[in-house]
Amino acid sequence: MIPKRYLFASMFIAAMLVLLAFVQAPRSTREGGAMVADTTLELTMESFETLAEYRLLDGWTPRFQGALDPDQDKPWPPGGGFGTPWEPASAYLADQGLALNGPRGHSEVVLWRGLEWRHYRFDAPIASARLDPAKGNRLLVTLMLSPQRFETRLLEIPEGRVLWATDSGPWSRFSWDGQAVLLGLRPPGPESALLLTALPVEGEVPPATLAPWEEKGLPPPPKNWPTRQEHLWDDGKDLPGARLLVPWQPGARMWFPLRDRLWVSSGNLWTLWARSKGLWKREATGPGALYAQPPLRMALLGPDKKEGAPARRTGPLDQARWQPVPADTEPWPPYDPAWSWWAADQAASAWDARWGKPSPLPRERQREALLKADRPEWITASGLRASVRGWLPDGPEVALREASAAAWVWVGDRALLQRLQPTGRLPFLQKALKLP
Repeated sequence: MIPKRYLFASMFIAAMLVLLAFVQAPRSTREGGAMVADTTLELTMESFETLAEYRLLDGWTPRFQGALDPDQDKPWPPGGGFGTPWEPASAYLADQGLALNGPRGHSEVVLWRGLEWRHYRFDAPIASARLDPAKGNRLLVTLMLSPQRFETRLLEIPEGRVLWATDSGPWSRFSWDGQAVLLGLRPPGPESALLLTALPVEGEVPPATLAPWEEKGLPPPPKNWPTRQEHLWDDGKDLPGARLLVPWQPGARMWFPLRDRLWVSSGNLWTLWARSKGLWKREATGPGALYAQPPLRMALLGPDKKEGAPARRTGPLDQARWQPVPADTEPWPPYDPAWSWWAADQAASAWDARWGKPSPLPRERQREALLKADRPEWITASGLRASVRGWLPDGPEVALREASAAAWVWVGDRALLQRLQPTGRLPFLQKALKLP
């Protein structure tokens, strides 16, 4: 027969072991816990901390209105991608706010600052909105004044002071380094061209100039091409800043990685433009299709002088200095702005498609978890407003902002800013998506 004191001691030790396992379990083994981090994540994934909540009035939605960027084939998914400056604009502005369009042509940007919502209101629909990627203290908004007339404004945040405003086309974007703004106009008539201008984020708007197309050793401009300001049409003459008129055919694309560098690919011809002393000039040009592999490099698919077949090359963001890609490298995926992160031998899209060698980037699992966790909120909103199922027929809309460890979830009558679970994926992306 076992003495009672031994029986009680055994029961006490067993209870302490159970308590220790319970306390240690929510931590990974690397932190001294009793289970791996992924298992812990499965236990907590259905619960997300809400950092802020914005209640939308009926008829107000986080949707742009009016147009696409000139190098977009189709509308960007409303949730957007990683939230980088080289992606098309999204109405979900990093982890800071929303761009909203409402009834009767009214719109506003709401930003979560100092534990309160700040409102920046406009009397025209928003066609595009972005926060500068460097400091987040500049708001770039393009407004649709009429179906054929647009205006772009740069605002200081949080004061809301307009730093400059100009008539523009239906889009605008920051350079990847956040130091300049690119916008443009299409000329009247069927001419295949695009007039672009670069305006500063800091300082005064410089005098208007136009690229002369007079570089030695490079082909001349197309026939009857405007190279002097007085040759532009009236709206083109009014566009401020350092301007350049570039050929623009269907399927053309452009990238603005640095405030003084612009890459344009149109009609199987690529050109690198450089800005110096307030004037755009061509640095290099050549045959082939140009692609971006952000945030590190450009890529070129062009003819091989020796073999006569297409060859792949890569080069830096600021120079046309091409290096051949090894022949055994896996073919690049078809160009799509969703492929927002590239490394030397691997890449990933914002929707977790993969290219290249096996990546240490963990699998993305929080989007589905957010959809599941917030679906009851969407069901409730659907019962209160008939418009909810028109905007969101299949459930909540989720915009991950993984570099900020947050996500926007639109459930219908409210937009929720929620903190993501601390997975190993987040610090990896924060490092990988750093700006040049």
